Amino acid sequence: MAWWEEMFELPSWQGVQFGWETLEDAEQQVELIERALRLEPGSRILDVPCGTGRVGRRLVAKGYDVVGVDITERFLEEARAAGLSVERADMRALSFEAEFDAAICMWGSFGYFDDEGNLAQARAAARALRPGGRYLIDTPTLESIYPRFRDRNWFEAGDTTVLMQTTFRLDEGRVETDWTFLRGGERHTQRSSVRVYALSALTDLLREAGFTAFEARDDELEDFRIGSPRLWLVATR
Repeated sequence: MAWWEEMFELPSWQGVQFGWETLEDAEQQVELIERALRLEPGSRILDVPCGTGRVGRRLVAKGYDVVGVDITERFLEEARAAGLSVERADMRALSFEAEFDAAICMWGSFGYFDDEGNLAQARAAARALRPGGRYLIDTPTLESIYPRFRDRNWFEAGDTTVLMQTTFRLDEGRVETDWTFLRGGERHTQRSSVRVYALSALTDLLREAGFTAFEARDDELEDFRIGSPRLWLVATR
């Protein structure tokens, strides 16, 4: 079983994910998504992976037609209960063909696979979009990680404390993290391995996947630069 299948099925990680539901930045993030994608009223949007539907259901509330895709059934149950139309699928092998005006990939959910798998993920998103459709990827990049890299960190979400010990594998361009979840006297560990691209390499990959134009912003829609916390990259099919 791949690390992402193991990790997102962990009750401890699911506790973290549901703890994030209480964060107060969701409405602001949805407004930024609207601006970044220049959404028209009633746009049809693909949210993949959608997780619990934290973003997708707020887009629905604003009048957009949203379909959420994820591989974790527990998250899909939550998204479905919140009124989001959902489908369980691997994001490298989506069934959609030219059905959406926009697609979003939020919270660093690009780079789980090897380069071939990441290209397949991008190609699946491109196929799902109508000509001129836009794909928003929210991700860390080499330019954002290098200036602020920390090998140890921690945070709290809900009733779970999360410890992170991270290794930056420069030879492979991957960030490998050992996660320790402390919850109710229990302790669980899990390793993740995410491919982190430089902006130029990510745009090259997306161009190979079928995208033709790119706009690089940070997570406040300012110009992306070295040291920006995250990249919000909008790619046009």
